Amino acid sequence: MRMLPAGFTAARAMAGLALLALTGGALAQSTAGTVEFSVGQASIRASSGLERPAARGAAIVPGDTVETQSGRVQLRMIDGAFISLQPQTSLQVQSYSLATAGVEERGFLSLLRGGLRTVTGLIGRQKRDSYRLGTTAGTLGIRGTEFAVTTGEGTRVNVTEGIVALCTEAGCVDIGAGQSGFAPDNKTRPGLAFVPARLPPLAAPLAVPFMVAEVRDSSGTSLVAAEAIRSGAETPQTPPQVPDTIPIGNGPGGFSVASVKLPGGSFSAGLLGSTLTSNGAGLVTQAIDCCVPSNSFGSGVSTDFGADGIIAWGRWSSGTRGGGPLLTANYVAALSISGVSSGTTPSIVRAYASFASTAPIITSGDVIVATGAPNSVSGTLNVNFPNWSSGGGTLSYSLSIPVAGQTFSINGNAVQLGTGTSFLGTSSTITSTGLGCSSGCSGNIPFGNALQGFITGPTATRAGANYGFTSNLGQVTGAVVFQ
Repeated sequence: MRMLPAGFTAARAMAGLALLALTGGALAQSTAGTVEFSVGQASIRASSGLERPAARGAAIVPGDTVETQSGRVQLRMIDGAFISLQPQTSLQVQSYSLATAGVEERGFLSLLRGGLRTVTGLIGRQKRDSYRLGTTAGTLGIRGTEFAVTTGEGTRVNVTEGIVALCTEAGCVDIGAGQSGFAPDNKTRPGLAFVPARLPPLAAPLAVPFMVAEVRDSSGTSLVAAEAIRSGAETPQTPPQVPDTIPIGNGPGGFSVASVKLPGGSFSAGLLGSTLTSNGAGLVTQAIDCCVPSNSFGSGVSTDFGADGIIAWGRWSSGTRGGGPLLTANYVAALSISGVSSGTTPSIVRAYASFASTAPIITSGDVIVATGAPNSVSGTLNVNFPNWSSGGGTLSYSLSIPVAGQTFSINGNAVQLGTGTSFLGTSSTITSTGLGCSSGCSGNIPFGNALQGFITGPTATRAGANYGFTSNLGQVTGAVVFQ
């Protein structure tokens, strides 16, 4: 057995074995890969429209679409990549070739529906542009990696190893190992997400072991040249039940709300000390003000919310304020905003980046005239609180808000509100790529210009804010959280 240099990874060894097989004439260059195994109902549809069974050993050529109904299929590609297709999945192989004289390396795939897991091979490791996986809501590029992806109502990606770039027409986000990303559609900028891509668990009768080859490095240590793709080759296990959101819990905390709409009027904003109640799904359902009953919120109902155990965000579509009916309200909430947490250094000097948001909305009177996409707002906070217990801190912020076919941009400054970690905007510049600010946009959060919020979490790891401003289309509001 040939000795491999130290640092030669299992994935690279796997890809190298596939390349050696090619040079020995095992596969023709026009072949993109083969079916490693197939269980249940699955087929291969050629570009001509003719279908053939997705039987073990069947060749896959560019132009083929592999389709699973009730079954699963695992593909071994010519560069050593493995692709495990889940039930109800359709994957089109557009172009797949190794670099040879006169031929560029290329791996262009399209996930038309369903989900897959993959360990990528040689293609794309040196030239990132050589590998592309398209979906209905975006495109994925890789830097040598293992990931899972689903498409349907948007595209969700989980990365196990390496980095995946999830891109749409509005921009890209890099997703690292242990992270998840989401793109609701191809017009919205993607972002990091807490809700992972969920693939169906493997039923026991479908357990099929991967082929394993023994390779040894220069020290004689055995390497596994082909690893099991987690959904198709391991001993079946009950997958962990990962909640969409993680409740922040119940108790005294802080509640920041913006542009609360009441029938016939409005309550524009508030930074309130409240006793919070959240349900098992992560929605804050109640915020009881300590001293002013008219500032208490209850019976909150919404499908646009999230939480990560430290901070919560959402937009109520109904509920009550002060006992009266509520039409809509954006909020961010946490159990501690006055002192962050015990053991936190008094100085908070750091940059935060957004990781989730409510869907931005535009209201006119009591009517919502436009709604954006959840997790579409992106932005940064640059905080300089030399001593949050003494006051005098400042911060700058920048937000990008896509809604109503255009993107609003806010750049401004804010100050620490007394002592503690709450902040209020003092100045802002608001522009739009469309006509939304043709007559000028201005912040409409009282005393806070266009932004208000707080910092929270162990060692100040989270921040949350509401934004609100007037435009030609109406009042633009939402909530965004940072880490």
